[in-house]
Amino acid sequence: MKTSACFAFGLFLFSHSAGAQSPVQEVIDNALIQQTNTNTQSIMSMLQQQLDEAQKQSQSLTDQLTRMGDPATVSLPLLDIIKQDIAKSAQAAANGVAREDRIRASTGAEAFGDNAYGLVAAVNPTVTFKDGETADRDPSKYKVHGALSSDLEALAQKSREADERITQLEEQRPALFDQLNSASDLATILKLQTAISTMDALIASAKSDVTKSKLDYDVLNEKLKLQSQVESKAKAEERDLERKHTAEKAKSGSSSGSGSSSSSGSTTTSPFSNLGWGKK
Repeated sequence: MKTSACFAFGLFLFSHSAGAQSPVQEVIDNALIQQTNTNTQSIMSMLQQQLDEAQKQSQSLTDQLTRMGDPATVSLPLLDIIKQDIAKSAQAAANGVAREDRIRASTGAEAFGDNAYGLVAAVNPTVTFKDGETADRDPSKYKVHGALSSDLEALAQKSREADERITQLEEQRPALFDQLNSASDLATILKLQTAISTMDALIASAKSDVTKSKLDYDVLNEKLKLQSQVESKAKAEERDLERKHTAEKAKSGSSSGSGSSSSSGSTTTSPFSNLGWGKK
């Protein structure tokens, strides 16, 4: 009984001594707590810096995207005009391909009715005589002039169309430069610069089409002049050959007649040569 009481008293003393904290341990614990708080504050400060930096980068990226802009949202009215002009240019090229067929199909009637902007009197397809009666002209005599007249009219039409295209494009230039001057995002600037470059190229193309058509007409005119000279020379040669041929044929016929006459005179004898009349 006495032993059991002593054991219980010993357990009480041990638990009491274990629950009590020594001054040294308390200092150690306080130091650990202080260090933990310091580390936590340092980590939080570092995380805050990283968060601030991330926010700055996000804002910078947003600003860059804003400055770049969205190309899909940039709409330029000039682009429709450019597309229409390209279609006109393609049509002009297609008409140029048919030029040779048009020239070959000339009948000469193309030369009739044109008064050169009212500067000269037009040649009508009919002739009016003094007595009031009329007769039709022969268009085939005017085929060369008709071909040239038709080609000149096509050239004049192309020149008028080119002037209209150039005027329409040039009218857009001031507005484009105003938009370029006020543009704040890269997408708009790039589209405007591309539109201006394309517009300049189309204007140059329109002028080039007219120049090319003029060169085509000059080539046709020179070809007709050259062929007229060849035709004139050929006709002159034909007349010379015809004269020589006629002269040679006449000479050949004359020589043949003279030979026949000489041969006949040498073989003819008198029917009374054998009678001896008048001989001594």
